[in-house]
Amino acid sequence: MKDPFSTPNYLSDKESKGKKITPSKRGDEWEESLFETDEEEEVRTVQPLFNYAKIKWLYLIAILVFLVLASRIFYLQVVASDEFRQAAEENRFRVHVIRAPRGIVLDSQRNLLVRNIPSFDIIAIPADLPKDENDRRQLWSTLMSKIDISQDELNQALLDINYTSWQPILIKKGILRDQALILETQLQDLPGIVLEKNPIREYSEAEFFAHILGYTGKISQEELEKREDYLLNDYIGKSGLELYYEDTLRGKNGKEQVEVAAGGKQERILATEEPITGSDLVLSIERDLQKKMHELLKNGMVKAGSSKAAAIALDPRNGEILGIVSLPSYDNNLFAKGISEEDYQRLAQDQDRPLFSRDISGTYPPGSTIKPVMAAAGLQEGVITRNTIINDTGVITVPHEYNPDITYTYYGWARGGLGPMNVISAIAKSSDIYFYTVGGGQESLGIKGLGAEKIAEYFKKFGLESKLGIDLPNEAEGLVPTPEWKEKAKGEMWYLGNTYHESIGQGDVLVSPLQVVSWTATIANGGRLYKPHLVRQIINPDGSTQNTQPEVIRSDFISSYNINLARQGMREAVLSGSSVALTDLPIAAAGKTGTAETGKGTTHAWFICFAPYENPEIALVVLIEKGGEGHETAVPIAKEILKWWFENK
Repeated sequence: MKDPFSTPNYLSDKESKGKKITPSKRGDEWEESLFETDEEEEVRTVQPLFNYAKIKWLYLIAILVFLVLASRIFYLQVVASDEFRQAAEENRFRVHVIRAPRGIVLDSQRNLLVRNIPSFDIIAIPADLPKDENDRRQLWSTLMSKIDISQDELNQALLDINYTSWQPILIKKGILRDQALILETQLQDLPGIVLEKNPIREYSEAEFFAHILGYTGKISQEELEKREDYLLNDYIGKSGLELYYEDTLRGKNGKEQVEVAAGGKQERILATEEPITGSDLVLSIERDLQKKMHELLKNGMVKAGSSKAAAIALDPRNGEILGIVSLPSYDNNLFAKGISEEDYQRLAQDQDRPLFSRDISGTYPPGSTIKPVMAAAGLQEGVITRNTIINDTGVITVPHEYNPDITYTYYGWARGGLGPMNVISAIAKSSDIYFYTVGGGQESLGIKGLGAEKIAEYFKKFGLESKLGIDLPNEAEGLVPTPEWKEKAKGEMWYLGNTYHESIGQGDVLVSPLQVVSWTATIANGGRLYKPHLVRQIINPDGSTQNTQPEVIRSDFISSYNINLARQGMREAVLSGSSVALTDLPIAAAGKTGTAETGKGTTHAWFICFAPYENPEIALVVLIEKGGEGHETAVPIAKEILKWWFENK
């Protein structure tokens, strides 16, 4: 075996002659041979550790990853730097809304009817809540131990919550003040939970004013879509004046910019924009009259065995509402403080419908209260005159148009008859026979009558089947039936009997108590139909005022002479007719009773009046649902209201 450490001579002796071989050259070219061989040795090279041809794709992938990362860094630091800087600032700086107190409401004597009181509300900022679900459970458990909230209430508040949102979520409204003070010191342990102090409504003597003032409630999703300037947790007027004057009462919210730490903990206040309180309302309602009307109506209703009633007092000189009552009533403070499901269901399921404003939204047949309107229309159209005499025998017999052997009989309320009647005595004695004739005619007397179309025309001139525009929501229009209406609604022909019934306030004609008192005021003032209203003045936050001006809807559609005859008929009803109970009042009054059949064996009791007779200051309507006869039930209530008014006004 050759010495592996010797330098091999790769040249033959012959080839090596004359050539010098350096050690370094030799050293670079020798290879170790494992076996000794006489054959010419094969040249073998050391193989590379990596196959660079195979890993060139790794280089390419690495380059691509680098380019992606570089482009992303470029986007974040250059292209979107402003956006992310703003987001970071928003995480650090927050703008809190300072809710503006709503305007207050005062009666005509500046007595406070509604004010604002502080409410302590628990709010959650979803994005500030713990990210871990277990941590959130622990937070809710801790919160429930500190305030009065059930698991069901909490679940409802957190329904469909988006934990990336900054939109506040109302967790609990109106917690006790003591709970709020304790909780305020522990908020650092409740990340994402905020204690807000917001103004809520407090209604004075709620039972007397609930239907007038209405109430506020949490804004619904539908309302929120229509009012983009409102927030998810805002409260908004839901009924009454709170709804009608929402834009006036609401005011303008303020803002507070604060610096926050992790979990939304407030560090310091940076800037504040103070809220602007809403405008105040001064009503034409007088608190003491309202309470007296409520008391007398409620007592009379119970005495009559009824559970539903309404009354309205109106100034015939300008359309101002002096008092307006709907029974039964309710406590609107329940809604202001966040009504419970139990309380709401109790109100909603009550068969007497305490939430329903029957004074402006209820519709009923008017009965004989319509007769002064019929008299004015008949006089205006020349169907009758002051001297037209019709003998009330208690019955009208009408032969069939094509078969004289068939007759139709229509009775008056006095089956024995009232005797000869002129227009004044017919109103005073409430003669059905007289007004059957005014409306539908009586062939034997040669009186054609107004007819259904003319009756409808004059009813509408007096404000029936239309909204009068009172500043309260949900005003009813009522119904004035016509032959066309009956054909369309019932698929039936119009008969003379329909005209007769309509002429005495029966049949299909429907009116609201507001419409009844409105036409009473129109007759009282000589023929001006005013737009009724409750708000006398608006006081703006800067102290400036806006006074409501009387607005005449219609006038001069009945001559003053003919209107005066209808007024005389109502005065005679007090002197010698169905309203004689009012004769001992200290002032001269005029009135008209009404008893309207319901078709179910019961009658609604009506009474309308105005006083003083010569220069009326107040017009009044009283309605007792299913209260019997108007002169027995409604007249005594109206009498006591008028008596109180003129003794105390």
